[in-house]
Order: sequence, then structure tokens, then C-alpha cells
Amino acid sequence: MNLDLKDRNFLILGASSGFGHHIATRIAEEGGAPILVARSKEKLEAFVQEHPGARYIVADLFSDKGLQQLWSSLGEEEIDGVLINSGGPKAGSFPMTLSDWDEGYQVVLRWKVQLMQWLMPRLEKRGYGRIVFIESVSVREPIQGLVLSNVYRMAVVGLMKSIVNELQGKDILINMLAPGYHLTDRLESLIHRKSEELGVEESEVARSFAENTTLKSLGDPDSLAGLAVWLLSPQNSYVTGQIIPVEGGLTKGI
Repeated sequence: MNLDLKDRNFLILGASSGFGHHIATRIAEEGGAPILVARSKEKLEAFVQEHPGARYIVADLFSDKGLQQLWSSLGEEEIDGVLINSGGPKAGSFPMTLSDWDEGYQVVLRWKVQLMQWLMPRLEKRGYGRIVFIESVSVREPIQGLVLSNVYRMAVVGLMKSIVNELQGKDILINMLAPGYHLTDRLESLIHRKSEELGVEESEVARSFAENTTLKSLGDPDSLAGLAVWLLSPQNSYVTGQIIPVEGGLTKGI
């Protein structure tokens, strides 16, 4: 399938690893021009060396300074699609400390509100855009030991749905992917933490995660990337406001 990505710019946040890296790679392979954003300059430079059509911006999106740096770097350049993606908040169970809650708000929600405040007028002026949030399967079913993620990612759902409902008759489509257990750096850190807590081998923890799915396996982030790129492409002309779980049958509810 021709996704019609040639000569189109895609802003990929959290692009140095995990889902962001895989999605940026898919876009580059399809002839699109990914603009990678992350804090790790070395990883971004390595990506651009491998994919000359890509560019990068080094910025910490959790800070006001980093967001301002992103906006000033882009200027008035047209953006066709945006992947809103980043690492999750600190793991832990309720109650945690209030400072943990404040940090979780900063890491998961606040910067996304600021980003959308800047981004939406640009897309509305142009009359076109595709946005994909990558959050977590916790927006469908809370994950034990990730209370901050469970709470604040639901707030991002409210943000996304509210904006979509206000976009009347405009070709700006916004969706959310809700991944389960995929083989990313984030999952590896969770496996390591749980291994230390339980005093068992990391391979045993990984197997326990896989057993929670109906497929009895962990997800391939490159497979999710294919779906994300389609949602970001002009081929997607009628899917918007959706939360799409990609979790191998992890959630049992309807």
C-alpha cells in the first residue's frame, strides 16, 4: 500500500527509542520526512546518519524551556502528522507521595496540554493534520503497580476526546494507541524492577507478562508502528477519536 508520505513532515516525539524510534523508521522507509525529538542527541544523530531524509531537535519536552525550543526550531514549517509519545511516570502503588503525583502530572499530562495549545491552531489554519497519542492499555484496564500512569493517562483520553469533539468538519484526525506489553526499553525497566521486588529471574517475569495475554507472547513494537504510521497518513481519512488497544488480548472487558 502506498501511504503517500513522500514530501510530508512528521513530528515524532520520544523518538530516540521504543515506539517512537520504530515509527520514525517506518516513516523514513515509506519516503516521509520524520523530525525526531528527544533528549538523547547521540541516538538522534545515529538515526539521521542512517536515514538522511530525517532531522532532529534535541529538547526536554517535560519542561517549558524544551517546548519553547521545539516551537522555535519548527518556526512556521508545515507539519502533516504528529506522534505524541514519551516515557511513563514513576512506577508504584497508591498512595505514593504528593511530589510523586506532581511529577506524574508533569510527565504524562501537562506538557501534552501545552503542546496541543500550540499545535491545534497551526493545523486548523492549514485545514489538515493527523495526530496519534501513544499511551497505555491502562486507559482500558488499570495496571497494578502503575497508579500514576493509570490516573494521568485517563486524563489524556479526556483531553483527546474533548478536542476531537470540538473539531467540526475539519480534516484533522486524532487517535490514541493503547499498547500492552511490548518489547521496549520501558517494559524492560518494569521487568527489572519486578524481578528485584519478587526475587525471581527477569525471564520469569517476562513470561508472566506474556501469560496475561491470550496470545501468550509479548508484542513487537514494529508491528504497532505499522498501525501508527497508517493512522498518521493520508490513507486514514475517517478514523478519529478512537482508542485502539494493541495488547494481544490482555484486557478482558468489552
